[in-house]
Amino acid sequence: MNPEEIRPEEPRMPAALEQAISEIRGENIPQADVDAAASRVRERLTAEAGPPAERIRDCAAFQELFADYRAGRLNEARTLLVRDHLHECVACRRVFEGKVVPVRVGQAFSPANSRVGQALSPANLRPRAVPRWAIAAGVVAAGGLAAWFTMFQHASSGRAIVQSINGTLYEVSAAGLRPMAPGEALPDGVEIRTARDSRATIALGDGSLAELHERSDFSASGAAAPGADITLHLDRGSLIVQAARRRSGHLFVATADCRVAVTGTMFGVNAGVKGTRVSVVEGQVSVSQEDRQNILRPGEQFSTSEILEPASVRQEVAWSRNAKLLGALETMRESPAQAHLKQVRYSSRMLPLLPASTVFYAAIPNLSDYLAEAKATFRQRSAEDAGLRAWLAGPEGAQAAAVEPFLDKLRAANEYLGDEIVVFGTTAAPAPVILAEVKRDGFAEFLRGAGLPLTMEMRSGLVLLSPNPKALAVPLDSTFQKTEFYRRIEQAYRKGAGLLLCADLQHMQHPAVQSLSDGRGTSGTHLLSPDGRGSEALRAVPPARYLIVEQEQVSKRMETRAVLDFAGPRQGMAAWLAAPSPFGALDYVTPEATLAAAFVVADPAAVLDQILSRDPQAAENRHELAASLGGEFAVALDGPPFPVPSWKLVAEVYDPARFQRALEKLVAEHNRSSPTTGAKLLRTAQETVDRRTYYLLGLGDPNPLGEAHYTFASGYLIAAPTRALVERALETGANSMGLARSQAFTALLPHDPYSDFSAVMYQNLGTTFAPFAALLGPKGAELVNQKPRLIAAYAEPDRVTLASTGDILGISLNNLLSGSALSAARDMLPLAQLLGTSAAPIPSR
Repeated sequence: MNPEEIRPEEPRMPAALEQAISEIRGENIPQADVDAAASRVRERLTAEAGPPAERIRDCAAFQELFADYRAGRLNEARTLLVRDHLHECVACRRVFEGKVVPVRVGQAFSPANSRVGQALSPANLRPRAVPRWAIAAGVVAAGGLAAWFTMFQHASSGRAIVQSINGTLYEVSAAGLRPMAPGEALPDGVEIRTARDSRATIALGDGSLAELHERSDFSASGAAAPGADITLHLDRGSLIVQAARRRSGHLFVATADCRVAVTGTMFGVNAGVKGTRVSVVEGQVSVSQEDRQNILRPGEQFSTSEILEPASVRQEVAWSRNAKLLGALETMRESPAQAHLKQVRYSSRMLPLLPASTVFYAAIPNLSDYLAEAKATFRQRSAEDAGLRAWLAGPEGAQAAAVEPFLDKLRAANEYLGDEIVVFGTTAAPAPVILAEVKRDGFAEFLRGAGLPLTMEMRSGLVLLSPNPKALAVPLDSTFQKTEFYRRIEQAYRKGAGLLLCADLQHMQHPAVQSLSDGRGTSGTHLLSPDGRGSEALRAVPPARYLIVEQEQVSKRMETRAVLDFAGPRQGMAAWLAAPSPFGALDYVTPEATLAAAFVVADPAAVLDQILSRDPQAAENRHELAASLGGEFAVALDGPPFPVPSWKLVAEVYDPARFQRALEKLVAEHNRSSPTTGAKLLRTAQETVDRRTYYLLGLGDPNPLGEAHYTFASGYLIAAPTRALVERALETGANSMGLARSQAFTALLPHDPYSDFSAVMYQNLGTTFAPFAALLGPKGAELVNQKPRLIAAYAEPDRVTLASTGDILGISLNNLLSGSALSAARDMLPLAQLLGTSAAPIPSR
């Protein structure tokens, strides 16, 4: 379908009215006011139905109207009354559905002429209170009475409706995305999706409310049949449900890996790449996963996957605008989070002893597992890096660094030392200092026998070691506790710390520290980079404040996490990233992908300004192009790399027609300026195959290496070098067989509370390049032997976190253990492209 044929955006409810209805919906109204309002509304509607003699006084009178109601012969007022009564009265609803014998007017009620028992007792024949939102008719009558009656009519009929929208809500179909409006009915099975920075509330026919967070995919089934089971399907994103109490049927929430059964409760569901997390605020829910069932009560939480760690219930639902839910949070008693078992420490005896001039801090658990991991990391990196091997050998091989023997000796020495080994650097000390508790005699003799070039000093049960004797003059005066850097490290301990490395990037510019980075360390080599540019890199990172790197053993594997704290808002490429959000673009990337990267950006316009030409004449078209984008992207090498690389691009597009118009204008501008710039002409084309339109953007003459074929589907642009690859991507998405659902991908996901990412990078070079190993020579063997790797990124307002089950530290850990403490930051500083600087990257050794 041509994007020009997509329907324009429909009129929407005024923002002020939408806000008023949302606030009224969550307001706590005294029951007396509710009853009075209900009585007034019912009296008015009944009065309009006819003279007093014809008023509907009891259930039997309502039942007499069922035939005319079915035939559509009732006037509007009586139709509304019958619908409302069927919504509220179980007995009449069962009569209407043919499950019991009706009661005739004038006939006395008794159990003999009805199977509903006491359902028609005099106490139940009193006028019933209409739903709380009926009060909105009186409060906002001036501007919203018509809209309120539209929602009342849909809800009374048992249908789901869109109650409110803050931002944009789309109906998703094969034809694309269609904006929806408040008051619009939501048919069974229709998929809807909230846009970025958008939320929506869905009112169900049973009185329940479902509130959707941004980028959430949702559909409902069974909502059109009164009293029937209703199932809310959450494909991805976050949902908060305020479930009404039901007298028949059930309300369910279904995700890809669990099913939640509820009644009369408030709870949140978060469905992401890592699994589903259910959080209960009020009432009780039952969560079924495969053959297991879990009952959750207020303040409790359940995750379907062990890699999706617990999070605060308050944090999970804090985005809600439901006043009733936010009020319930104030009195909710939250159960302690049950985190997965890790080998971590929650405090340190040595940390408070350090001087205020400390700018680098590293703490290693005195455990064989961590020390063995350090040795394995060193061996792997030295095998992969020819420059590192040359540096280790030194001139004529005479200065080979014995890092592995040092690690072996340190493991042998662990019986003498306490639970933690600390290495720290200050702005005054000429070399790093190793600090540890001594728990038994004999360590001095062990050190002399080991032949390690370290000077030792004992202080009150502590041992200080350094390759430079002058460094041992550093005072342990406890003044570090007064610094912000200390508080940041302490925060890392409170979350549980394994191997911990922390750098105060701003204060590492002190001249004394720069002298270390200029090469006056212990090994006679430059500590931060072999070409002496380490100090330049340090001077280039003022926007970044702290670098905190943690390595922990979780579920018998090492996981690494690097947190980059900024002194203010994020800068550079880090500023592009949005907060962790649901991903749909990876659905079109196959599990056989060699490389894949997906990310979500806060402002597509800012990204396009960086990537595309800054020509002022093209600025308007760039902004038009950006306005059509949703902000989610994925790029991949998804297929054979030869002869035509099987690249793939997936981009979230809210308005395909607008995107296509802007792109064609950019192409026209490029071709007009090509005689001046010397650039090759671009060509475009389109064709329709099986009712789907495919587009072509080509460079110069026809050539597969210079062509991009693309189409639009379910809110995404899918592009590849050939139409066959585009069709394969569409098939992958339709069958829900994308990369993010594969075992190879999910097995590499790190343990943390995030269900989704701001960005994720994945590589699996070995399987793809195996057939070409012989053609690539020695490099081919290295590629084939590489294990799959995944790095996830999480963006927060003032920091970015990278997490991986691989090795983010690289050789930094070995530099640390071999005595070059400040050099431990060197291999982490390729993160400098996130710092908003123009400094040249630091080369690898």
